[in-house]
Amino acid sequence: MSLPWLEEHQQRINASLAEERLGHAPLIAGPVGVGKQALGDWLARRLLCLEPTDGQPCGECRACSLIKAGSHPDLFTVGIPEDKREIPVDSVRELSRCLQLTPSIGRHRVGLIEPAEAMNRNAANALLKTLEEPASDAWLVLISHRADDLPATIRSRCQIMTVRPPELELAGNWLVEACPDSNPDERSNALALAGGAPLAARALLDDGGLAFAHEVRSGLVALASGRSVPEVLSDGWAEQGGITWDWLVHWCAQCLAANLGAATSGDNNDWPSMNTERLASLADKALRGRSLAFGSVRQDLSLAQWLIEWQSIAQRG
Repeated sequence: MSLPWLEEHQQRINASLAEERLGHAPLIAGPVGVGKQALGDWLARRLLCLEPTDGQPCGECRACSLIKAGSHPDLFTVGIPEDKREIPVDSVRELSRCLQLTPSIGRHRVGLIEPAEAMNRNAANALLKTLEEPASDAWLVLISHRADDLPATIRSRCQIMTVRPPELELAGNWLVEACPDSNPDERSNALALAGGAPLAARALLDDGGLAFAHEVRSGLVALASGRSVPEVLSDGWAEQGGITWDWLVHWCAQCLAANLGAATSGDNNDWPSMNTERLASLADKALRGRSLAFGSVRQDLSLAQWLIEWQSIAQRG
């Protein structure tokens, strides 16, 4: 399904290619669910296509066919291995080695790293060497949900492309086609919770994410009312550590807004009265918890510690 709000980014990239202004290391940044991965995949196809037409990969040449089959010899992708929580240094070193090879098809090689902020320190240092000494006719495309978590030395050597949520009307119309079985209230709620990011809203509607978001909210309210942490903290919270931290950050912001008398999405009447300074500090801790979700830290213990502090602040008022 096409993502119409990406067309403007594609046009800019095509203009940069035509004028030979596209840097060797584009960094596609933005919140979750706005189509950064789709734009990165499109860019890889665009760079490797042998016969691009009107600024689009043709979809029929040998390169495009091999990309579709997942077997293009000049396209290298790096992500978090299944048995790990971060991108290890060996993965980045192998990518750097592959980018130095002679292209097998056409003139270009492309490396994709997603999510770039998941690289551990050694991996980031290894990537820095590649950025400082780029291979000729090779592009390294980084995709990041939280570009600020990347070392400044890496960001400074990349050409940053920021993808933001589209206009609400465009996002809403797209969501109608993407989730035809949902009702208007569900779509509106999902878009609000997703910060206007259409793909994130679709995920909430498709895989039970909307129910999980409200489960986290209900858990926070229950803790403020006297329920214990073991009663609230289910295995699912730890298993979805990154997503859980995202919702804790979101609901902290909603609670903070409610305590300051600001308008929030949905019902804010059941949020507890809390010290706003301590609540803001707790939200910052949730952000740090999210950044550690890729590491080896035990999520159940980290979440339990955070929830105990939430309960303490909430019950003190």
